[in-house]
Amino acid sequence: MTINLDQTLSWTQAHAATSPAAAAQLAMLHDLQGNILKGHGRHFTSNIFVRFDPARASAARRFVASIGHDVTSALDQLLGAEAHKASGTDAGAFITVLLAAAGYDALGRGDARPPGEAFNAGMAARALNDPPATGWDQALQAPHALILVGTSDPAWRDSERQAILARIAATGGAVVHAGHVDGNALFNREDGLGIEHFGYVDGRSQPLALQEDVDHEAAHGGTDKWDPAIHLRQLLVRCPGGALDVSHGSFFVFRKLEQNVRGFKLREEELAAALDAERAAKGLPVEPVGERAGASVVGRFENGTPVSLSPTEVALPAKRDDAVRNNFNFSTDLEGLKCPYAAHIRKSNPRNDAPNSKSHLMARRGIPYGRRDDDPNDGRTDNKPTGDVGLIFMAYQASIEDQFEFTQNAWVNNPQFARPLLRPGPVTGIDPVIGQKPTPLPEPPIAGQLYPLDWGQQLSDRPFDFSDFVTMRGGEYLFAPAISFLKSLR
Repeated sequence: MTINLDQTLSWTQAHAATSPAAAAQLAMLHDLQGNILKGHGRHFTSNIFVRFDPARASAARRFVASIGHDVTSALDQLLGAEAHKASGTDAGAFITVLLAAAGYDALGRGDARPPGEAFNAGMAARALNDPPATGWDQALQAPHALILVGTSDPAWRDSERQAILARIAATGGAVVHAGHVDGNALFNREDGLGIEHFGYVDGRSQPLALQEDVDHEAAHGGTDKWDPAIHLRQLLVRCPGGALDVSHGSFFVFRKLEQNVRGFKLREEELAAALDAERAAKGLPVEPVGERAGASVVGRFENGTPVSLSPTEVALPAKRDDAVRNNFNFSTDLEGLKCPYAAHIRKSNPRNDAPNSKSHLMARRGIPYGRRDDDPNDGRTDNKPTGDVGLIFMAYQASIEDQFEFTQNAWVNNPQFARPLLRPGPVTGIDPVIGQKPTPLPEPPIAGQLYPLDWGQQLSDRPFDFSDFVTMRGGEYLFAPAISFLKSLR
């Protein structure tokens, strides 16, 4: 049996198994862990990091095998989502197991470790402009494995976590709990859309590998200007330890990104004031920039309106994710006069700005962490947190080097991307949201970003440094092996 990875996958046709190709796809979906081809959809998660004692590798392997029997397959996840959509039935707890390169070695199964320079080196050893690993959260300093649990209720999530911790304790030290990070989905109280802690709609622009999702996008938002479809080859690789010819897995990136929300919102106000002052000095009409300042930083207004399409926030026609526009590109904004080249969504997904840009995209599965009592979109700054909240960045891909690291180094952290690479123009600066400056800083220092002064007409000629409100607290490269591999560990 073989799988054609140079296409999207129709899981419903695979489930019907009406042809040999569909039967092979069905077998793969049985053996593939969930969350790779489509997000698991749970609002509360716990990311449990563990380490294995190499001297007791046999006991550690038995532990992983026991959890492997609880892992949610891609097929079970998709069937559960359909049942929930049809009847409201809860799809149950979601569980996935991911292994770091050092984890394979500690389990005594280095022979089954997937090849990959970045994966085998580990995130801490890679040149990403990240803070020194010695300052990372303890749990994220060289973990061997991650067990991710997701549920629809926080108490249920906590109960599932405690049950796994009890199983860890029962190994008598063969497995050690290194720490955990809990995820709590955040929603705009007005429209119910998922947001991140800065208050902006998050996760709308996802690459889609399931044909059902591509068809839905085409029917509800259109795909003529931006087609989010990607082939399976961008997410899946053969799992060396899998039991089937169609056993596949995916490389996984985990990063804990702490957000200084108050600092970010205050800086938005400072940017708006600076642009207003420059407009006045140049004799432009007195039209306060207001929330367009923050939209220029992110690339969207808080409700998801792309700033490349409108200078003001446009009310959503319906309270659903489909209402957040994603069928757009930057072909009508070649000079970055509407959405600046430095804007987060343009840096991390340049669409038509760069050839074959879609080939570098990852399947992002992030979720906010931390708790807060304020309304993220209440327009206030005094009540906003300065730390202990943030984003758990997670993403699946077939190549860490060509996807995550390329995005981070060639786009996000590159002050020359993209305008100076496409046509003469000023340096754009790093991504103002997730960009990481090099250490030590270069001389002369990296200039700030240039933002639209008069939307669609001209850029400011005064660089404005918008950065340092997201701090990387640690992370790791892992792999989601086939379920048959996990179950086979003895």
